[in-house]
Amino acid sequence: MASIESIFSFREFLKKIGSENYDFREKKIYINPENKENYLFNTTIKKIEESDLILLIGTNPRHEATIVNARLRKSFVQNKTPVYSIGNPGDITYEYKMLGEDTEELKKIFEGTSEINTVLKKCKRPLFIIGESALELKNSQFIVEETFNFLKKNNFVNDDWNGFNILSQNASSIGALDLRFFNINEENNFIFFDKLMNNEFKILYLLGSDNLMVNKKNEFIIYQGSHGDKGATIADVILPSPAYTEQNGLYANMEGRIQECRKASYPAGEALEDWKIFNLINYKINNSNLFNNHLELREASIKEIPNFSKIDSLPTNNSANQKKSITYTTNEKIFIKSIDYYFTNSIARASKTMSDCRNIKFDKKNRTNN
Repeated sequence: MASIESIFSFREFLKKIGSENYDFREKKIYINPENKENYLFNTTIKKIEESDLILLIGTNPRHEATIVNARLRKSFVQNKTPVYSIGNPGDITYEYKMLGEDTEELKKIFEGTSEINTVLKKCKRPLFIIGESALELKNSQFIVEETFNFLKKNNFVNDDWNGFNILSQNASSIGALDLRFFNINEENNFIFFDKLMNNEFKILYLLGSDNLMVNKKNEFIIYQGSHGDKGATIADVILPSPAYTEQNGLYANMEGRIQECRKASYPAGEALEDWKIFNLINYKINNSNLFNNHLELREASIKEIPNFSKIDSLPTNNSANQKKSITYTTNEKIFIKSIDYYFTNSIARASKTMSDCRNIKFDKKNRTNN
């Protein structure tokens, strides 16, 4: 839920104190930030209904992106668009055909031996959606890169149509990717997580991060956020900052569209906007401000966003060429991980309404099982 300005100011603060140990991910999911289309929902939500085939790869769009799922259902109901899935998403409110539950089925598509290849030969605008459950696999790089290569090779990625889509579960992921808030190299996509697992950090600074698995030993943990629950409980110091409704900020949606959020109220108590907290700490350490005001921060942040056009508009097109082929390792089951839908973040977990909805859901499920 961190805004682009919060992420950018955090990154600049960490650079000022000489640290490159940062990452926006709270679990090991593969990313390829070389080109913007590698991590966007490139088809765009509006064009979903123009698709003539839909393939879900390790995703349950009903829980992971409800508006996207509504569009997918509309395409199925009104346009009779066939829907296929690799991995079992369960009830997504419309019919689909299961091709299989492992990566071998995807490999067959790339080799042209799957039953879906016959249908694809007649298609002009297929829509492939890769979910985070697929990005957690050992074959995640193979899935991402070879899916793109397959679509590019068959002209399903062109100036008029881009059928390659990544479905991000967290609202701030795209903005963090745009601002390169991660530490990776060609050999290792998870440098931060390896160091975290080996307890190599003396200080861990969490910016609104409540779902990161931390096996705390001797680390000094700082938590900065508004509704901290999991992150705050393991913290040695808590720095209160406003909720997203209490500070102005920019956010990038899954299409890469930059949207403006204006505060509806003012932060309670002694809470300060995220960038102001970083400013104060940096002034104590380096005797200088990171930014003089929010406008300066926003302008500097926007300059860092690749393919930015203007607020509320899609990024400019920057289609990449085919990538080098990735070696397929071993067959893996694509198990779609369930989401605790009403408790997906700290603000939701602090909400009585969300708690009531969750209880109703579990009561209904228990009655059905009994």
